[in-house]
Amino acid sequence: MTDKIVITGISAVTPLGNSLEEITKNLINGKSGMGYVTRYELNGFPVRHGGVVDIKDLETIEYPYNENIQFKLFYYCLKKLNEEFKDSYEANRMGCIIGTNPNIATINDVQFLGDKYMKKKLSESEEDTQDKAYVNKMININPSLLLYYAAKDFNINGPCLCNFGTCSASTQAIGDSYRLLKRGKIDLAVCGGISMNLDPIAIARLCRLNALELTKDDVTENCTPFDKRRSGFTIGEGAILFTLEREKDAIKRNAEIFAELKGYGAAMDGFSLTDPHEEALGMSLSMIRALEDAKLNIQDIDYLNAHGTATKKNDKYETIAIKKVFKEYANQLNISSTKSMHGHLLTAGGAMELLVCIMGIKNEFIPPTINYKLEDPECDLSYTPNALINKKLLNVLTNSFGLGGINASLVVSKYI
Repeated sequence: MTDKIVITGISAVTPLGNSLEEITKNLINGKSGMGYVTRYELNGFPVRHGGVVDIKDLETIEYPYNENIQFKLFYYCLKKLNEEFKDSYEANRMGCIIGTNPNIATINDVQFLGDKYMKKKLSESEEDTQDKAYVNKMININPSLLLYYAAKDFNINGPCLCNFGTCSASTQAIGDSYRLLKRGKIDLAVCGGISMNLDPIAIARLCRLNALELTKDDVTENCTPFDKRRSGFTIGEGAILFTLEREKDAIKRNAEIFAELKGYGAAMDGFSLTDPHEEALGMSLSMIRALEDAKLNIQDIDYLNAHGTATKKNDKYETIAIKKVFKEYANQLNISSTKSMHGHLLTAGGAMELLVCIMGIKNEFIPPTINYKLEDPECDLSYTPNALINKKLLNVLTNSFGLGGINASLVVSKYI
């Protein structure tokens, strides 16, 4: 019998809090994590809000390398996890797979790099200093550097990679880690996602795509998944990392086991750069493959955490996909989109929502879809509107569907 793959560590900085207790409390209370962006000046932008993280308590993070907030949060979360598994495994038997953005340059980085060519001719000594600073800055905004620090400072010397699969990146990172463990290629994986895209560059880019909901007078009312009034998603930010290992190894080192990761499925549409497949083929197939991998029937799923971005097309076609996969059981299935509370963390979105599912399993509740007011006949399933449901959860499915038709689903289960 194949050994179970279990989740034994969680470290997170999210719009709903930076501790598991705080995150769980806010999920139970249906509290919005939306706020105004204050790190940058966004006057004149139609979007000035998002699922923001509170990093005041993290300003003293020990990070000796650069000032990029994304690197700092990764380092902070990895250091916390490392305290639990340090010296438990050989360095070359540990891996690190992270979902992140291929371009993590902030507006400050761009300004610095641009200044190199905007300034007048420098003296030879000044130019040499500037060239070194330029090279250092270019290196320090390469996301692969995350893996360098994982190896250098935490002795994770096995398979390591960054996944850039847009909104599915961290789900794929977790799924790939799960598969490496299943196949016996590694003994421990650190996996998850980091995304800090509440900056002028990302907001402007997504506004050009008409993908974002405009800022409301009350930002806690922004993000309305499956509601007929929905008009675009809300960016969230954060870092969420997990430790995965085989059950027998976790028991041997007396590790806390949060849940079992039971199945993973992925599928690629190649239909449109921005729109879901008209028949929701990739969305459906990723769910089917995750269920098959977990060896579960559709009736075994107690809760589905939807991708639910609050865009017109995504919510419509995800509803179609759920009906295709779950057939008549779809009308009985408890579904919600917690993006209504924490926003869309993009490359870290799947990791955020896996965390939500684990907290639901451990604390026996289905989190709500908040801000739900107006039913849409094209989205006619049970989306857990505005209030949680208390329920024992054995098996949960979570979806991540990215731009370009990159679809991925995970099954996470109560550890028994």
